[in-house]
Amino acid sequence: MKREEKKALTRQKITEAAIELFELHGFETTTVQQIADRAEVAKGTFFNYYDSKEDLILELHGAIMMREIEHVHGKPGPVIPRLQAILFEYARRFTMSQSITRAVLQGVFGSAKLREVQCDRCEELRSSLTPLFEFAQQKGEIRSDIPAGTIAQLAVQTYFGTLMSWAIDQGEPEFADQIALTFEVFIQGISR
Repeated sequence: MKREEKKALTRQKITEAAIELFELHGFETTTVQQIADRAEVAKGTFFNYYDSKEDLILELHGAIMMREIEHVHGKPGPVIPRLQAILFEYARRFTMSQSITRAVLQGVFGSAKLREVQCDRCEELRSSLTPLFEFAQQKGEIRSDIPAGTIAQLAVQTYFGTLMSWAIDQGEPEFADQIALTFEVFIQGISR
C-alpha cells in the first residue's frame, strides 16, 4: 500500500470512528482518546490529521452538506426548495452546542492555519453552490441579474453569519429555527 493510500485509510478510520461515537455518545461527551481507540490509532495520530475534534466535526459537516448539494444538481424539479430542505435538515442535525460552536469559531479566528482551512471550506462550498444557482437561474427560479457565483458567496456568508449569531445567543434558541428564518428571507431576496 502506498503512503498516500495509507494516510487516506487512516483518516477514513478516524472519521468513521468519530461518527460512530458521536452518534452513540454525542459530540460533547466523546473524547479524542475514545476516537483514537475506536480507530485503533494513537492519540497523536489523530492530531496528525485534525487539530481538534471540533476541526473534525467541521470537516464532516462540510463534507455532508457538499455531498447532498451534489445530489441536487441536474435532477428534475425545482432546485431551490430541495436546496432549502438540505440546509434545514443539516441544521436540524447540527451536533454542536452554542458553547462548542463559539470555541470552534474562536479557534478559526485565532489560528492562521484554521482560518486558512475554513477559507478553503467556504470556497469549496461556494464552488459547489454556484452551478446549482446557475441551474436555478436557467430554470427561472431565481433572479438572473446577479451572477450565480455572487449568490453562492452571499449564501455562504449568510450561513456563517447565522451560525455566528446563533452561537452568541442572538435570535432563535434552536439553530435549525435560526437557519429556517434567515434563509426564508434570503430565498425571497433572490427569487423572481
